[in-house]
Amino acid sequence: MYHRPARILTIDDDVNVRSNLVAYLEDSGFDVIEAENGRRGLEVFAEKAPDLVLVDLRMPVMGGMEVLERLREDAPEVPVIVVSGVGVLEEAVEALRHGAWDYVTKPVTDMRVLEHAVNKALERARLLEERKRYREQLEQEVQERTRELRETNERLVEYQALLQEKNQFLEALVEGMPNPVFYKTLEGTYIGCNRAFSRLIGRAPEDIVGRSVHEILPQELACRVEESGRRLDAEDDDGAGYSCMIDLRDAAGEERVLVLYKSYFRDRTGQRAGEVGTFLDVSELKRKEAQIVHQATHDELTGLPNRMGLRQRMEDHALRGGPDTRLAVLYLDMDNFKTVNDSLGHAVGDELLRAVAGRLVGMAPRRDMVARLGGDEFVMLLPLSQTGMGEGDGEVAEAESTRIQEAFTRPFNAADHELYVMPSIGISISPDDGRDPPTLLKNAEIAMYRAKEQGGARFRRFTQAMNDDVTRRLAIEKSIRKGLENDEFVVFYQPRVDITTGQVTGMEALVRWARPDGTLVPPLEFIPVAEDTGLVVALGERVLRDACIQTRRWTDELGPLRIAVNISARQFQPDLLDRVQAALAESGLPPSQLELEITETTMMRDLPTSVAILERLAEQGISIAIDDFGTGHSSLYYLKNFPIDTIKIDRSFVRDVPGDEGDATIVSTIVTMGRNLSLNVVAEGVETDDQLDFLRAHGCREVQGYYYSKPLPADGFADWMRAALSAGTAGSASSRK
Repeated sequence: MYHRPARILTIDDDVNVRSNLVAYLEDSGFDVIEAENGRRGLEVFAEKAPDLVLVDLRMPVMGGMEVLERLREDAPEVPVIVVSGVGVLEEAVEALRHGAWDYVTKPVTDMRVLEHAVNKALERARLLEERKRYREQLEQEVQERTRELRETNERLVEYQALLQEKNQFLEALVEGMPNPVFYKTLEGTYIGCNRAFSRLIGRAPEDIVGRSVHEILPQELACRVEESGRRLDAEDDDGAGYSCMIDLRDAAGEERVLVLYKSYFRDRTGQRAGEVGTFLDVSELKRKEAQIVHQATHDELTGLPNRMGLRQRMEDHALRGGPDTRLAVLYLDMDNFKTVNDSLGHAVGDELLRAVAGRLVGMAPRRDMVARLGGDEFVMLLPLSQTGMGEGDGEVAEAESTRIQEAFTRPFNAADHELYVMPSIGISISPDDGRDPPTLLKNAEIAMYRAKEQGGARFRRFTQAMNDDVTRRLAIEKSIRKGLENDEFVVFYQPRVDITTGQVTGMEALVRWARPDGTLVPPLEFIPVAEDTGLVVALGERVLRDACIQTRRWTDELGPLRIAVNISARQFQPDLLDRVQAALAESGLPPSQLELEITETTMMRDLPTSVAILERLAEQGISIAIDDFGTGHSSLYYLKNFPIDTIKIDRSFVRDVPGDEGDATIVSTIVTMGRNLSLNVVAEGVETDDQLDFLRAHGCREVQGYYYSKPLPADGFADWMRAALSAGTAGSASSRK
């Protein structure tokens, strides 16, 4: 299909997402073009005629859904893959309804998933194009054969008077045709055929002439051919003829699929004189068509039905049982499968997925009741009793889920590795939880994610409250997007104080959401949603930019201060330095006055990449702090090998000192370790004199917390700083009351 590298158009308003996609896909041998929004994407599509389109759903100017609608009208044959955030499940389903071929969630942490989806879509498009060409070829041959038959009939009428000459001509013509040809009387008696027809039937020509179809073909097939004659009589008023498809075992015993074309030939008066017919062998075309259908509805790795195939089976089940058919949908996701992939490689991971599929098939009512939706997600359908009102159906589905989880306590053997994976299972039941396949699958998936949120390796039945929670999160996501557009997010500042001198050393930037009605939304309500949807990247960039600009202003007025800005896991990417340098350049803030706070968990996800990012930041003079130290993957490895300047003791350890002996030991140990490694140590959450005295006694110099000040808006922090400068120190708890 492609005589050049496949050309891919990626449409996304996030330049970093586009850059990552372009870099990876070009390295994979594709020709990649890009557009920053839907309207520009359609213009580029018209100019460059790409072979495949990657499109984000949520973009300014024109969203991905409208792009889908336009492409479905203008170029339905071009595959479109939605690449969008995981928090827009309903829109993803709607996108598939509107013509999207596949869906890949952002951020694309494993580009091979995207590459697999791209290659699969291109292969499917190639097969569909091949199928189209075969159909066109078939239609062309049909037209050609029909034309030849009509010409034959015309010649038969024209040369009726010259019977001998006509017969010789007809014999030469028919015998020279590669396809089987026959002709017979209106009463159904064969009056002639060619050698190809004779070979097909397995009878000599003389054994065919003078006989009826019932004498030379099996009765079932003979009845179909005879029925085609009756259909021909009803439909051939305009001389167009009639065709039908039949299955036939030929004389050699081979099963063949033939298209039978029949028409009348007429005498010199224009009256029907008999029937003439020919067969076109479409066996290979039907095999290819079946292959295309199978590939479109089945998972390549496991051979199980894919999402499309699963939907067909669910619809077939509903048709057989009626609208109130009760069906349980068990949505399974393997909890620790990513660990296997990351540690042992994708070949072992694929082998494990095949083993998982085999075990599920062995437990299912039928093989086609298990499907793989992609990755490590499977679905099992469980037909339920048709009697009663469904009492006990939930218990049946839960019992089956328990049986599955018990079966998964046995290890899997994959590429000589003994592996364990446990599924989190979400359950939905029709018609209680939905009357159509998309709703049932969506609700089962919601329940599965609830099972994962509660620790995994368990099952949960869908409830409306879960859907309400998803709806609430989607509403928060929508509000966050609108809040970013309307500049509703502001930066608060909390000072950091050197307790040996009482001087303010800097401050931490903390984001707050000020709604139009004046209320402040607690960070715990919107930060997790922003993290899940990727909006935290835009939010974090805004905080970084505003904090740098404000710190530069205060530096001019109050003297040099160091600003600490939190960096989320989604921001901690190779392009982080570019974004930080842009903020510093815009604000004019020296790099030495900027400190980036990064959690242990974020840094430990990918050690080589983390080291490279941190070293690039350190080379520019930017300080690095470990946030929430002690709550994550605490390790001397990164303290020794990473370019780290500061560790921040998490407030959960500071809260109960000095009264809690365990916390006191942890805090004193961290302070001592930091001092021995020449690292600055900052204690968070300091609120009391006892805490401050304990930290001072153990050598912790910097603190942050309500003891000195709560987080303040920019104006309030400036007033607080001026008061502190006037007093010469940051003051005491009593002086602030």
